[in-house]
Amino acid sequence: MKNKYISIFLVFFLKTVFFSLSHASAQVPVAEISGMFGDGTYWVASKPENWNGTLLLDLDAAGFLPPGADQPVRRSSTFNDWLYSQGFAIGGITREPVSYDFIQAADYLIDVRQLFIQNWEEPERTIALGTSRGAFVVRMNLELYPDIYEGGFMNAGGGGGEIAVLNNKLNSLFVLKNLVNPASALRLVNIDVQAENAALAELVEEANSTPQGRARLAFAASMQQFALWATPSKPKPARDDFEEQLTQIAENIAFATAVPVRGGVERIAGGNVSWNTDSDYEDLLNRSGRREMVEALYDLAGLSLADDLELLANTPRISANAGAIRRIEPMMTYTGRIQDPLMNLDNDDVVDPAADKLAYLSTLKNAGTDHLFRLIWTDIPGHARHSSLEKAVGFTLLIDRLDSGEWGDTSVAALLRLGTQIAAESTVDLGEMNFFDPGQLASPLNTWDVSNWGRYQRR
Repeated sequence: MKNKYISIFLVFFLKTVFFSLSHASAQVPVAEISGMFGDGTYWVASKPENWNGTLLLDLDAAGFLPPGADQPVRRSSTFNDWLYSQGFAIGGITREPVSYDFIQAADYLIDVRQLFIQNWEEPERTIALGTSRGAFVVRMNLELYPDIYEGGFMNAGGGGGEIAVLNNKLNSLFVLKNLVNPASALRLVNIDVQAENAALAELVEEANSTPQGRARLAFAASMQQFALWATPSKPKPARDDFEEQLTQIAENIAFATAVPVRGGVERIAGGNVSWNTDSDYEDLLNRSGRREMVEALYDLAGLSLADDLELLANTPRISANAGAIRRIEPMMTYTGRIQDPLMNLDNDDVVDPAADKLAYLSTLKNAGTDHLFRLIWTDIPGHARHSSLEKAVGFTLLIDRLDSGEWGDTSVAALLRLGTQIAAESTVDLGEMNFFDPGQLASPLNTWDVSNWGRYQRR
């Protein structure tokens, strides 16, 4: 256990706060302690008066630390209100300045647990909780500290690990730049985040301005198996409405390509961690599940897909920094060696597409631990937009698994029944449910886990 910052650098205080719950007849008293670790990472631990003995540890529990701010922003959370009403304690940290050092984040969460114990008592159960980047940390928590955690619940965080995820995004940007405007200021790797974001926005706008550019934008999006329903304010496009699907892709791809993530990972790793020296773009297109869309839009634009594939095949490629790869492999990719139940609530996310979740399932199967994992789906667009009710359903399934030793029914009908029951009993308005069965999904285009560690060779 790692407590090296606590004794010297800890700012520590105790206060009691009251969270107002929607439709509640009374407030839930919650005692809270908080402080800051030596590198500027804030932490918090909150214990409701009706504590049930379980502590939830969440990367984002202490809120978000905006650039230049000296205090984190604590956003209200209906899901957390519901958790408090059920008696769960919550602790965690800010995601900055820890950034993408998932091992350090996992260590800090253990420190927060120890602070909780020092102030109150040892929890009967400790569960990992996390959304988006926090979902990556949930997986790491269960791998690194199986004796501490009894289980994990996560949503909206891809399971491919950062190396595979960023290789997909590199392939997407490589296609976009070289087919739309090779003279674009887009650097692709070793980036300055602000300059790269500006260049990407300009390039997407250029691509979206002509039928030819739009067709090539669709090709680029296929390299990250981009969600076909992407804009939350718009209805789901029909399966064969490629133009509307592409319009929504164009509205979201600059955000979803996650330039700040690439910059953050490169900083932590000490160099570029993405490469396309072994990318066969025709093979990737064939496996993406998007070839029909791309061909239709190329035909509409009067373009030759074969010519563009040949151009890409002859375009110089990008190598990664082998040392940077070695540094981040154990930090940001997975072994699948978990010992505790793990529930994943997810959707075809613009940042982390559906196939990335299958990549993690493959890692678990290789480790012989897939029986510990369940994945349930919602039919919603966007990133990290699951309702509190959907989260409450997934979380309840995890708790039931811990209590009974067996997974409950995760069919769509069973999820809807459970959600209806939870909503009826809740003192908090948890929102709506959109559970569904996605059917057969395309396989992930890239994977990188423990079976690949140490195998990257610069070409």
